[in-house]
Order: sequence, then structure tokens, then C-alpha cells
Amino acid sequence: MSKVMRLIGSASIGRHRPRLLRLSGFTLIEIIIVIVILSVLSIGSVQFISFSAQGYVDTARRSVLASTATIVNEKISRLIRESLPGSIRVNSTQSCIEFIPVLGATSYIDAPFDTTSTNVTAVNVNTLLRSNGRLAIYPVVSDVNQLYSLSGIQGYISTETVSSVVTGNEVTFTFNGGASFRFERRSPQKRLYIVDEPNAFCQVGTQLFYYQNYGFVGDISNLPTRLPSSINERLLVADQLSPGSLRFQYLPSSLRRNAIVSYELELQGASNQTEIFAINQEVQVRNVP
Repeated sequence: MSKVMRLIGSASIGRHRPRLLRLSGFTLIEIIIVIVILSVLSIGSVQFISFSAQGYVDTARRSVLASTATIVNEKISRLIRESLPGSIRVNSTQSCIEFIPVLGATSYIDAPFDTTSTNVTAVNVNTLLRSNGRLAIYPVVSDVNQLYSLSGIQGYISTETVSSVVTGNEVTFTFNGGASFRFERRSPQKRLYIVDEPNAFCQVGTQLFYYQNYGFVGDISNLPTRLPSSINERLLVADQLSPGSLRFQYLPSSLRRNAIVSYELELQGASNQTEIFAINQEVQVRNVP
């Protein structure tokens, strides 16, 4: 009996013994540490993305400036390099350069020097020899303005344009309108140039323009007032120049070297004007009189 009671009592006591529950989780300090770490990682990620995007924008902006510089150099160099020797002139502020483009060249056989004539005979070097310009022989002058002062029946560049007739290996140029003309000096190598109307490059404000089809201006000091403003005669080359940064210089040719044109200018970013792209270039004028 007592043994049975002891068993019942033991069972009763086992049923009413309280159970201990073990709970697990993060402390406040751990949560704060996690938040701080995530914040640092977020800030670093945002800055990395921001710097990468800004680097791309800066690279694109500099690429635009570099492309503009390439266009400017190519345009100026290509045209000046093929200009008539002795025809390059720069204005007093060095912001404009003017030159006479060469359309074609050959050697003359017979040309008027002592008396006037309506014709010039030359070697027909190829079928592409242009004949819709003016003729020029030995344009070597002490004052370049003489080449641009077309008047009378005597000079270095004919006052009238010409037309041509080819006969075998010879070409005969005839001054239009039945005009007569004679040239100032003979060329030692009998060089004959067919030339076009003068062209010019000028900086106006922050823009660089290429001018053409405005005629001959005797004095370069009068050039700015004679330059055209219409689209056909004035072409925009670049529009991001620093004000007053363009400077042209001209070194005439000698017996030992060709003529040299040097220029410098600065291009500035449209959104970041403190960023400057400087250009320094030299161009050799290969033609000789």
C-alpha cells in the first residue's frame, strides 16, 4: 500500500513540475552594429556609383572637346597648307587669318610680262586642271596687301577669271570679257597657279567661323567689315572657344624653308568652363613661287 502511494505521489509531483523555456535573439547592441555596417556599405556603394557616373560624364565632355579640336586642326591645316605662296596675312589682333586657295597649278609656256595679252599658254598636266579661277605668277611681294588689290591691267594675280581650251599637251587660258593683262614678274620655275577667291578664319566671341565668297579686300584692316554673315558664306567650325584665345602667327618662306603658320587657341567645356583644352599647331605651306 505504501509502495503504491509513493508511486502515485511521484507521478503527481512530476506532472506539476514547471518547464524551463530557452529563448534566443539579437541584443540591442548587435542590432545597432548591423545598422552601422549596412549604412557604411550603402554610403560606399552610392559614392562608387556616383563617382563612376561622374567619371563617365567627364570623359564624354572631354571627348567632345578633343573631337572639336581635331575638327579645328583638320579644317585649318588642310586649307592653309594648299594656299597660294605669299598670300597669307593676319590681322592686327591675330584673331583672323586670310589666304588665297589654289585650285590648280602647272608650268606656263608663254605668258605676258612686257606687254598685255588676252591669253596665257601652259602645260596641260591633267584633265582635272581647273580653269574657273584667276591666274597668278610669282606672288612674291614686300606688302601682302598688293596681292589683294586687284586693279588695272598689271599685277601678280589677274583681275579677271579665265576660261580654257585644251590642244594636245597644251592649254590656253583666255581672260574672260576679252580683258588684257600682264604679270609683274617672271617665275624662276615658270610656275602658274589657278586660284580662287580669298578665304578666312576668324574668331567672333566664342565661335570660330570660316568665310568664303566675299571677294578681294585691299587692306586687311577693312576685312572685318567685309566678312559675310549669311550661312552660305560663313560656316561655323567651333563654338566653345575661350574669348580672345585664338592667336595666328605667320612666318614667311625663305630660300631654306617653307612658310609656316602657327596658331593657338583654347576650348572650354560647356558645363564646366574651368576645364580648358589648349591647342598649339604649326602648318607648313608647301607651295613655292
